[in-house]
Amino acid sequence: MTVDWRKLLSDALIVSFCWFGAYFLRGILEPIFGYEINPFINYVLAYPFILTAWVLTAFYSGVYRTYGAKRISDIITGFRAWIISVLTSMSFAYLFRGLYLARSVLIMFSIICFIALTFKHYAFVEEKARNGIIVGTGPLAIRIMQKVEDFLNINILGIVSIKKEDIGKKVDKYDVIGQLSDMKSIIKEKRVDTVIFAEEMLPFSAVMDMVTSLSELGVSGMVASDEFRAVKYGFDVEFVGGIPIVELGNINTYPLYEFMKRIMDIVISFIILIISIPIFVIIAIAIKIDSEGPVFFIQKRVGKDGKLFDLIKFRTMYHKTPKYSLSPRSVDDPRVTRVGRFLRRWSIDELPQLINVLKGEMSLVGPRPEMPQIVQEYLPWQRERLKVKPGLTGLWQIVGRKNLPLEQNLQYDILYVRTRSLLLDIIIILKTIPVVIKGRGAY
Repeated sequence: MTVDWRKLLSDALIVSFCWFGAYFLRGILEPIFGYEINPFINYVLAYPFILTAWVLTAFYSGVYRTYGAKRISDIITGFRAWIISVLTSMSFAYLFRGLYLARSVLIMFSIICFIALTFKHYAFVEEKARNGIIVGTGPLAIRIMQKVEDFLNINILGIVSIKKEDIGKKVDKYDVIGQLSDMKSIIKEKRVDTVIFAEEMLPFSAVMDMVTSLSELGVSGMVASDEFRAVKYGFDVEFVGGIPIVELGNINTYPLYEFMKRIMDIVISFIILIISIPIFVIIAIAIKIDSEGPVFFIQKRVGKDGKLFDLIKFRTMYHKTPKYSLSPRSVDDPRVTRVGRFLRRWSIDELPQLINVLKGEMSLVGPRPEMPQIVQEYLPWQRERLKVKPGLTGLWQIVGRKNLPLEQNLQYDILYVRTRSLLLDIIIILKTIPVVIKGRGAY
């Protein structure tokens, strides 16, 4: 997601004026309320939090994208950000009751802010529509066609089909102007900015190959699929007629997000490790009693930017098992020890990886780290998962874990890399807990 920083800074200025303006308006209306307002210094102290909450909420809601959602979608996005900001402000006032922030000021501030920001965004900001084409002629593509111009600021120039015989036909209200092999010439001829992939018959790997080629031409690729609902709290996710569309254009590398993610990694992993010390001791004893060999299994894995690191796990297989053989794919794998079977069933063998998280080699959330020999076989689009730190859990772990085919797992990893946000990370962590407790897809 590319951010319009001018829009963000102007909104921050408006929020600031509205906050202090609401205070002074409340002072003017004091005779009506019948009691004095609290000291100005209280509102000065609360100001940094209020400003940060409002701007960050709008930022994470997608208000500051440089490409526009339009009409319905834009209104929904702005209203949702406003509701969350109001609730956050009210929660702050409740938690810090010692500041005695008047409810009347908070209410006036919220109303004035809504009016001012809405007026500014929809009266003065006119975003140029992008030129786009849709790939696909099936039911999913038709649903997108019927709603796309109401939800996204994209002018659809035509349809590209996977079948040559469709050229010249109409799908919904749009003409089929070519097939996949014609796409590059269509993009140059019609000056296309965006391609929306909505063809169910195209495998994700083929779509990603095309998205990679498009990015070299300066064209963004958007992919529509009902499977993308798992990333609805990430960046660059739009809903068009109820269908999630993800823009696979840029990888999110915001310094603030990276900083907050690292703080979350350190705090959570440290707390869990301290609490787990007695569990570590019990597991270590059980492993030593059950079979000969070390307590921990250490293996080279590929981390961010292709750097190798030593991944730490509790040993769950017999000591003589080849170190870089394929991971167990069934509950009855003879290589797994009795204790190991229990540890793997509840994902307890992964706990030592919290040490990797503390060291900065891994994160709590991210694509799972792979063995070097597997990474060597990656296609170019699959290597994008190496642009972020590997994680203890991720999208495919909460969606299907090991029950999903490798291709689909990689699809979810790429989706995470392209749409990651702090809110999405928190939701993945929370959803991982019941998945682990149920032991779903673990063996």
